[in-house]
Amino acid sequence: MRHYRHRQHGFSIIEIMITTVILGIFASIAVPNLKEWSRGYYLKSASTNLYSHMQMAKLGAVKDNQAWTVNFNPNGITGYEVRNSAGRVVRRVNFSSAYNGEIQFGHPTSATLFDTATLTFNPNGTSGTGLAFLSNKSHSGYYSVGLPLANGSIKLQKWGNSQWK
Repeated sequence: MRHYRHRQHGFSIIEIMITTVILGIFASIAVPNLKEWSRGYYLKSASTNLYSHMQMAKLGAVKDNQAWTVNFNPNGITGYEVRNSAGRVVRRVNFSSAYNGEIQFGHPTSATLFDTATLTFNPNGTSGTGLAFLSNKSHSGYYSVGLPLANGSIKLQKWGNSQWK
């Protein structure tokens, strides 16, 4: 007659505790890196969205054959509004509530937030010059979004230590 011995499978409490401690150490190392990554992500996202909204204003002006505007810090909000030819707000972005409150206007080397408070896109798609400078609250990154020339060409540039790239 054979006797079968049942083997128990699984982890001991010690093995589980050691694994938990190792995972905790990895998590404590990763959290600061994730915060820094999210700051950069929010800044890039906000800059890309502003670029897209400026393109929307430019195309709206051409389509309506009337001027559209992008207004920075309208009515005291930190952000911007895109207004159509009738003056109706088409898009509003408030940095205090969007992007986890991480985004603000800021230039890397001066106190300039934006060149002009209102960019106006003409019916032919051109505009006067004007740039907005975005930063995160930790000032670890900067973007320039706008029109460096009056030809209507919108540029998105990142600050690279000493110049816009």
